[in-house]
Amino acid sequence: MGILTFIEKQTICRLFGISDGYIFKFWSDRGSYNKNITQQLILESCGIDIYKDKPYKDLSQQKCVEKIWNDSNPQTVAKLLSALSDYFCFAMGTDYWSDEDGYDYRQVQEIIKRLASSSAVPLPSQETADLRLILSDIDTNIQAGKPELVIDRLHTFATQYIRKICQIHNIAIADEKGDHYSLDSLVAKLKGWYESNNYFESEFCVVAIRNTINIFAKYNDLRNNKSAAHPNPLLKKAEAEYAVKVVAETLMFIDNIEKSKQKQTIPWGNGELFVDMDGELPF
Repeated sequence: MGILTFIEKQTICRLFGISDGYIFKFWSDRGSYNKNITQQLILESCGIDIYKDKPYKDLSQQKCVEKIWNDSNPQTVAKLLSALSDYFCFAMGTDYWSDEDGYDYRQVQEIIKRLASSSAVPLPSQETADLRLILSDIDTNIQAGKPELVIDRLHTFATQYIRKICQIHNIAIADEKGDHYSLDSLVAKLKGWYESNNYFESEFCVVAIRNTINIFAKYNDLRNNKSAAHPNPLLKKAEAEYAVKVVAETLMFIDNIEKSKQKQTIPWGNGELFVDMDGELPF
């Protein structure tokens, strides 16, 4: 079963007017709602730009929302539903709610609470089918209370994710012989690149990510000797859960660093215009 049941999806669609390719179709038909609003709601709640990010940019509003609740972790879906709920309250007002609206709204709030409290660990969203499949496998085992079965899947995900980030910054992911660098070596190279390019504002973050290099080295050992990747005795549940959370939080930190830097530049002529995201636009 997916994150949402069939009835939950039907309730969400009825409350938010998700049909015929639209979100809030009852307002779209009157011209008081458009895809620009959907784009802003999804960007702010999920970090996904449906105008630019593959494969969302060619989808309808409805398909974008459905893709998020089918492919994302429970916490991300909860954030999306919360954003849609907030907009519904803002645009609807309290004077025009039908009994059905009130009932559906309360049901959606319960869905949000359930998803937000899910034990699934947040990880960077991905575009490729292979990584999305790995994420789904990780979520399934976490929600089933089996973090010990996540160790090797998360190692695969982390390695491919860090390789992708390194390639974006033209950091070598393999030696001259073509042998790929280990996960901890990749993190060390990425940390060095971040420092050289002044990605960190605090010494704390420099020290913290430096310490994760040794953590990833030890995680390599867990994957090889305490996971289902080989015929090994599995790591105890409490330790596996802690290891998964530490690695996942580090990956999310790197993902947030990457996204924050991407948002600080916008296309401008033949180059880029740097924007102070906490200040005013420079024009």
